Amino acid sequence: MIDDIKEQLILGLPIETKLGKCKPLKVRDYPSTNSDLQYISLTKNHIINKFSEAYKDGSQDSFINELYNYSLLEIVCSVPEIFQSYLRIFDRMFEEHAFQQITEDNFSFYRELILTMNCIKEEEINPNPEIQRAIERSKRVKAQESGNIDLGDIVSSVVAGSGITYDMILDFTVYQLYMTFHRIGQYQNYNTSTLFATVAGDKVKIDSWNKHIDLFANEKHAISQSDFKKNFGNTFSNS
Repeated sequence: MIDDIKEQLILGLPIETKLGKCKPLKVRDYPSTNSDLQYISLTKNHIINKFSEAYKDGSQDSFINELYNYSLLEIVCSVPEIFQSYLRIFDRMFEEHAFQQITEDNFSFYRELILTMNCIKEEEINPNPEIQRAIERSKRVKAQESGNIDLGDIVSSVVAGSGITYDMILDFTVYQLYMTFHRIGQYQNYNTSTLFATVAGDKVKIDSWNKHIDLFANEKHAISQSDFKKNFGNTFSNS
């Protein structure tokens, strides 16, 4: 089970699987693996939507409609660019030719394992186009409010907050980097809350600096269709 594996990831050690050891990617691997990992994060609906966007002229409608009958693995093996990304990541994280042992029965597990080890959360697409557009707008607003934090911001924050050098961070696993980044944030929040508590007393809630951090907690962008119509009406129907 993936949940059982998550506890081991902070150690940065290979994970034992039926395909052999799965080696975590390091921060130094990011430039050469990021684009491939983005392909692996695509769900079946993501891929179909991308084809639909690319062929709005209707020239590939029959092919796109046929994709709904395929499993994600079948689609992966049918699209050369995506297939090559899977091959490169599997060869990098497992023994060579490991992808040849992937079947419909084990595909979901190993795909989820790779995404989890690299702190990538799969985002579902809502089948309702209006709600999906609202979700995308919500995500863009939240990204703007958070300042569009990228890898450079995360790495420099860890350096500034811990005294670790950039060279040392190159040998962190991606999971260790993200966990350290969030732990530093939690520690800073604890210090700030403690300071305010000296003047505000019990009005300030103080979370422990070492409280559990769930890197995979779901962020809820979606709303129900009834709430969508009630709150937004036809606002997004023509966007």
